[in-house]
Amino acid sequence: MLVKFTVNDGASGRAEQQARPTEFSMYLGLLNRFNSQAEGIARRAIQTYIATNPAVTAAQIACTGRVKDEWHPEFDPLYDCLIAASFTPEDAHAEAGKFLGLLVWSEMMNSNGLWHFTEYPKKDADFEVTHYFSVPGHIHAKAKGAQAETARRHGDENRAMDLEAAAQALRNKFRKT
Repeated sequence: MLVKFTVNDGASGRAEQQARPTEFSMYLGLLNRFNSQAEGIARRAIQTYIATNPAVTAAQIACTGRVKDEWHPEFDPLYDCLIAASFTPEDAHAEAGKFLGLLVWSEMMNSNGLWHFTEYPKKDADFEVTHYFSVPGHIHAKAKGAQAETARRHGDENRAMDLEAAAQALRNKFRKT
């Protein structure tokens, strides 16, 4: 489940609508005509990644980290279908990035986990980069860590250690799901 998390309201404002639904539908249509198996493969790769990472972006999910902008092969059809639909390589690259972001949004919306998102404008582009954070595995764990630091500053080492253990337990629980 994808929610907007605020200090005042906590996890509220569930995201119930696909971002840019018209574009997303167009991208999916192109992909499914190009390769009917590709959507499922990409979605499973996204699900696998978010199951073990408490903070993610679409680029972190797709990029290999070996070469700038190199994607894992399971995401290549997102670009290839746009080239096949007569996009220029430069336009296909930009559109594939948007497509990937919309696909990740879809997976986060339908996830069983509780995810918070923040958006930042992408430099020199008409869209935003979305960062996703697991509420229990990232936000709650960070809060426990901050509480531990406060307890330690106040001289309560036992409480600090208990809070650090609670933070680690949240991180570990997330990584096991």
